[in-house]
Amino acid sequence: MKGKNVFKKDEIKRIAELIRLRCMANREEQKQIRAEMRSLGFYGFDDFGVYDMTEEKFYKLIESGRIKVSDSKTAVSSTALHTSQTAPKVTTKMKAGLEAWSGKDPYVLILGTFPGEKSLSVQAYYQDKSHNSFFKIMECLFEREKNMTDKEFLFSHHISLWDCMKEADREGSLDTSIKDYVPNEIEKFLFLHPTITTIILNGTGKTTQVFEKNYSIADLSQKYKILSLPSTSNSMAITFEEKLKSWSVVKDIINNINK
Repeated sequence: MKGKNVFKKDEIKRIAELIRLRCMANREEQKQIRAEMRSLGFYGFDDFGVYDMTEEKFYKLIESGRIKVSDSKTAVSSTALHTSQTAPKVTTKMKAGLEAWSGKDPYVLILGTFPGEKSLSVQAYYQDKSHNSFFKIMECLFEREKNMTDKEFLFSHHISLWDCMKEADREGSLDTSIKDYVPNEIEKFLFLHPTITTIILNGTGKTTQVFEKNYSIADLSQKYKILSLPSTSNSMAITFEEKLKSWSVVKDIINNINK
């Protein structure tokens, strides 16, 4: 193999950017892009197929272990940007979270901590609507057509949902009951959804703490606006009107992009 299979985190970021550019470039531009890839040690047919590489294939190579990240910091296995050579702790008490909700061309990624028990049981976000005002707030901010599902409603307004935690050891639905967790692959998700401009953290407490602990705020803030908003949980000791006023920034962001 001509190139290498171990890359630093900033090299992974740059290679992903170059792959994206190559897929959109003309033939002459592609030659220059491939040359830069090779300068980073990412070669052609002899190793990972620089001529036909896509971001999806690139991340699959990382997940399979064929490409390794040398300076990752967090305990998430096989991810492009948050990988360590130590496998995450496995425990029978761990509960799996939900897959990300993301439609075409999302502008905003809203992150919670970990889904409540009702949401896990029906495999859909914010379904305990008597104890969480997330969808009530969204419906005050955006028009919802009749018979739209929650997912379709958010997708129609370029909103993605996910959580900071991929798995968690928790009894009940309270964030305060979380004993252990594995973080989600947020930076990989952002790379695969380049239209996102803003990350919204649903809660200034646990969600923000987990996000700040596991992801590079300094790096992400260079490309994304990161906002920590009051939790939509009804256990928060502020009024619905106060929450709605804070969350109206989501509508402002999306309206400004749509102009």
